[in-house]
Amino acid sequence: MPRTVTRALGIGLGFGLACAAALAIAMMLRPELRLTARAAWNDPRLLAAFADDARIRYEPEARTCAAETAALLPAAIAQIEAAHGRPFAQPPTVGVYRSYETYGSANGMGDPGIAAVTRAGVALLSPTLCGEERDRLEGVLTHELSHVHLSGWRPLGAPRPPQWFTEGLAVMASNGGGAEGVSIEDAAQAIRDGYRVVLDERRWIDFAALGFEREPPRDPTKDALTQRQRLAYRQAGMFVGWLRMRDETAFMHLLRALEAGEPFEGAFRSAFGEGAPSLWRRFVSDLSQRSRRGAGG
Repeated sequence: MPRTVTRALGIGLGFGLACAAALAIAMMLRPELRLTARAAWNDPRLLAAFADDARIRYEPEARTCAAETAALLPAAIAQIEAAHGRPFAQPPTVGVYRSYETYGSANGMGDPGIAAVTRAGVALLSPTLCGEERDRLEGVLTHELSHVHLSGWRPLGAPRPPQWFTEGLAVMASNGGGAEGVSIEDAAQAIRDGYRVVLDERRWIDFAALGFEREPPRDPTKDALTQRQRLAYRQAGMFVGWLRMRDETAFMHLLRALEAGEPFEGAFRSAFGEGAPSLWRRFVSDLSQRSRRGAGG
């Protein structure tokens, strides 16, 4: 082999090994890169398509759960399309898992304990939804489809709306999916008592970082993080529902603007004529006034 070719091959091989080494080091230094790589390797779209509905991708051992999910999917899609005011941009994909380990790798967080996530426009369902938490399957599926719908219309790289809005929208659109165990009445009373979720830019996916104006009292019979998450989701869902009832035209204007990739704050002000914090205060005031009217008979 000519020396120049050998040298070129050596340089190319050396460059490739250097890149691989650099990537390995970066993944060790930044755990999120490792999680992203694992998620890509376990993309649910690489799973087998369910024979009765190709929108469902599943592990072979999860066939029964896939069938149950497929039976619920048409109604869940119709519900989200009605709540969001338009069809899905493309047919949604739902990944159904039997292995908690594989699900934890695929969800991009390395946490198999989360009931469901939406990642890269695909809903991923934990094995628990066809096991211990089977009663949550319909609500959580519908909740995740709200995320899939919103992300499906948004341009790649568009600024993300705050988590309180996307989760509140999903809870509202799914009639409480993701906030099970916390009733509207209980969440309203918590708001009146000052245990109000803070509508900020924090990533709610870190449940320990959920902010409340006052720390909610803990029920020792329930998991603390789950309790906080569902109370926050329910309150956010109530607020999003209140926004829609207050002015549905403005609400749909906001959704269309977010789907077009507009930044949240500007889109919200354009739709409602004021910012979310001031309308949140009005929402809280309305709850308090209704409570006083009810107490007065």
